[in-house]
Amino acid sequence: MTSGLGVPSPATRLWAPGSRMLVVGVFGLMTFIAFEIFAVTTALPVVARDLDAERWYSLAFAAAVTTGLVGMTLGGTWADRSGPMRPLLFGGAAFLTGLALCAAAPAMGVFVVGRLLQGFGGGIDSVVLYVVIARFVHEDVRPRMFGLLTLAWLLPSVVGPLVSGILVQTVHWRTVFALVLAGSAVSLLFLLGVVRRAGPGHGGGSVLDGRMLWAGVAATALLGLHVSGQQSAAVLTAGTAASVLVLLVTAVRLLPEGTLRARAGVPRLVLLRALLGGAVSATDIYLPPYLQHELGYPPAVSGLVIAVGALGWAAGAWLQGRSTSGPHRPDLLWRAAAFVLCGPVGAALVVGGLLPVPAAAVACVLMGVGMGIAAPQVSSTVLTMSPEGLQGNNSSALQIAESMVTSALIAVTGGVLTVSFLGGYLAVYALTGAVALAALAVTLTLRPAGGAGEGGGFGRNG
Repeated sequence: MTSGLGVPSPATRLWAPGSRMLVVGVFGLMTFIAFEIFAVTTALPVVARDLDAERWYSLAFAAAVTTGLVGMTLGGTWADRSGPMRPLLFGGAAFLTGLALCAAAPAMGVFVVGRLLQGFGGGIDSVVLYVVIARFVHEDVRPRMFGLLTLAWLLPSVVGPLVSGILVQTVHWRTVFALVLAGSAVSLLFLLGVVRRAGPGHGGGSVLDGRMLWAGVAATALLGLHVSGQQSAAVLTAGTAASVLVLLVTAVRLLPEGTLRARAGVPRLVLLRALLGGAVSATDIYLPPYLQHELGYPPAVSGLVIAVGALGWAAGAWLQGRSTSGPHRPDLLWRAAAFVLCGPVGAALVVGGLLPVPAAAVACVLMGVGMGIAAPQVSSTVLTMSPEGLQGNNSSALQIAESMVTSALIAVTGGVLTVSFLGGYLAVYALTGAVALAALAVTLTLRPAGGAGEGGGFGRNG
């Protein structure tokens, strides 16, 4: 079925015959983008050693993160102005080229260039996929589609490091990047077959506007966070503070107006997504080292705690996708935020000796359920509240804000661990819990999409 302009009408059933290629393409491409992110943590130490370039390790790791922010900014603006086809093709080509360079890299310099291209292309396409969903999936079933995207991140987070480790041990680290290259290429072909039927964008000038400059500044600040975390206490403190300050300045320029003030509408939802994502990531990142270094648990056991929590994500995404009372549920969001708060609170109680270690696994499951409910709901509601000319910008804002908050929170909590007199892991989870509590406070101010105070306030993105 098509509209009067020859553009396909949005699918009203997720797995309808006409939408299956779209669903498979979106799910596949996002899965392989995520797989590369998680798998590289296992493969990179071996890569650095094999290429005799251990000193390049941090740069190789941070390269994709920094260019990803620029790609997210470009992808949203470009998709709004010209439609999703060109940025999807360009981002996909950059991502595939980066993977090919990494797979064939004769030296670390080439490998780092590949990582830079991966982050740039993956950042573009991760945002453009949201625009594709807005164009081709009806708003009533978008929460289910975003639930699938949640699963596309969950599966690699659970099996990515394991599969990568097996490939590195039994074959070669290059096969990790070759596998992602092949899977991404097939998924991209599926998507391009559907997206070529999309209508044009809204024009409006060059995609290389002032936001790209601010995205570059933000990317530099993110790199500064990574570099500062490996320095002495004095440099760490000064570098982290300066980088966070720069991130705040760039956030005002890159995110919808009023985001930092939790202005009603899209800005408030962008802030909510960022706070929830940061709290969940920081909680997960610090549990394994605490269990291993402080309590003496083997890596397999500490990793199992996080893997069990990932099952909570899947359950939450499934539950929100099965909801029959409407696609946009503020009442679900405050409950979801309360579940997320269970993660850092439970971890703090375990660190403080008030609960046994299995309670940390239960807390992670509850936290996962909350994020599995919240992430699809927030993403779907933002698309519904965004006019077509702002779908790309607002989608990029969701991902840029989460990247900024997550990086800043991890940098600050990492500094707390380095400066041991600040309280160690207990202080880490106190800070993380405060961020989750702030997210809960934001959800209590939400009203149904289109209601008073929530139907407008999109702000300007620039």
